Amino acid sequence: MEIVAATGIDYIYIDGEHGVFSGADIEAACIVAERYGATPVARVPDGLVPTITHFLDRGVRGIVVPHVETEEQARAAVAATYFAPLGRRSFGGGRPYAHLRTGDLTALLAEANEEVSLSVMIESEEGLRNISAIASVPGVDYLSFGMMDLCQSLGHPGNPKHPDVVKAVQVASDQARAKGKPIREDFISVAWINDIVLAGLKKILDA
Repeated sequence: MEIVAATGIDYIYIDGEHGVFSGADIEAACIVAERYGATPVARVPDGLVPTITHFLDRGVRGIVVPHVETEEQARAAVAATYFAPLGRRSFGGGRPYAHLRTGDLTALLAEANEEVSLSVMIESEEGLRNISAIASVPGVDYLSFGMMDLCQSLGHPGNPKHPDVVKAVQVASDQARAKGKPIREDFISVAWINDIVLAGLKKILDA
């Protein structure tokens, strides 16, 4: 984490759904990211309030909720991610705010809302059908697609490049953009750590 963060990347992405990360691991990753000026973003295992609260209290600044299929689920994620008036996030004095409990808490909570982002993942046919309503929810900053689960839901397991899948994603992306919400790939470049390690190793061994 320190080596990658030291390259000047903008963010680090913690996969809390499929990865193996304890609460201590998440907090340590957030501390390292902050030290190097990178934003810690995490895909949480689910959109439940305790889950999102746990990740935020470890220091995560970007929440990504998987398997969102309805407007109601998107609104629940917003409520868990933001303090009032936008949401109902619980304040327990966890990091990175533990040392500021005696300060101006009203200003602190407002600042925390400004520093947090929320993304929802569309990973099913039902999610595609409801994407306009999901994208209309205030507090959802951007959307992304879980392509492997989505292609399976659309009847093409293991084939995210099937023409029907590609077309469905394009139509849904345009619907989200029409509601003023970008898709992740519109402004974020993604590189998975396994690919980075393999590319680096091959370059060294070929040199």
